[in-house]
Amino acid sequence: MDEMRTLQDFRADAPTPDRARLAPGHARLLDEAARPRRRLWGGWRLAVAGAAAAVTAVATLATLLPAGHEPPAPAAPAAKPRADQWIYRKTEWRMVNCEAGGSGGRGMEMLGFNLYFTQGRPCDLGSLRSRTDEDWTRYDGFDERMGAETPPPQTRTGATYGGTGNGDTLTPRQADALVEDLPDDTDGTLRLIRKRSIPSRVSSAWRLTQAQRDFEEIAEVLAVTPSMPEEKGKLLIRTAGELPGAKLTSTVVPDGRETLMALGVEGNYRDYSYERNTFEVLFDPRTQAFRGFRLVAGIGYYVGGKKSGGPFVTKGTVLATAMRVTTEVVDAPGTRP
Repeated sequence: MDEMRTLQDFRADAPTPDRARLAPGHARLLDEAARPRRRLWGGWRLAVAGAAAAVTAVATLATLLPAGHEPPAPAAPAAKPRADQWIYRKTEWRMVNCEAGGSGGRGMEMLGFNLYFTQGRPCDLGSLRSRTDEDWTRYDGFDERMGAETPPPQTRTGATYGGTGNGDTLTPRQADALVEDLPDDTDGTLRLIRKRSIPSRVSSAWRLTQAQRDFEEIAEVLAVTPSMPEEKGKLLIRTAGELPGAKLTSTVVPDGRETLMALGVEGNYRDYSYERNTFEVLFDPRTQAFRGFRLVAGIGYYVGGKKSGGPFVTKGTVLATAMRVTTEVVDAPGTRP
């Protein structure tokens, strides 16, 4: 097959590019050739070869495009929210039809989950109930309902303890700054997350292994960051997947319309001696974008303890799934996109 003939025939009626259309590429070639180099031989040859290839590509593309059309410019990065704007989060929950309690930081879904049994109350592990959660978190973490002082001006790390004085979750602004500063490797990413994270004050936190603590902090960054660049999200998933004890499984979400990946480190929470549930991050298998959480029984146990008369939960039972519906920037609490 004659590739050059095919290319010529593809747009035989295309106008010959004039000097004005080729001028930008020609200027790039001259700029590359004139740029000083530390390595005079191999580096210079590679630079010029790369510049020449780029000029050839520009010239070829110019002949294939209709006259008056140039390649589109790359999109500008999205502007960061103002400190006084709010992050709106909506989450759809599907959970077993049983009394339950949970815990988690502001601006994200709960990561701790426990079932309890009361005589006369239903506790059916074979059926699901649903609910919708909505949350508004100010970008800088300020919350007047909790008596917080006005946070300091916007900085790379944001307000101390989320601007509330007693929180242990990164503010959206802190999470954004952390994601921007992430290096390209997983080891450096984990070191930065450990440095920037706020130690958990939950009473059960001391029972976590180091890998479980690290996974919790990575999950927090995924959940709180308002707009996660795709390459940074993939880096965080890789970092979590390299933790000791990390387990990756495929799962179908409760509505049956989508297959996602679930990543977790077993035993993240043990609220009682008879119960241990594991939270897992849900993400898209193709883009690895964060989609939510699910909570799974980490051991087999009786709800409320064996003496309570509650049902037995088999290890691996999915107790709850939290699907993030939307994360949007709004101007005031109570406002929906």
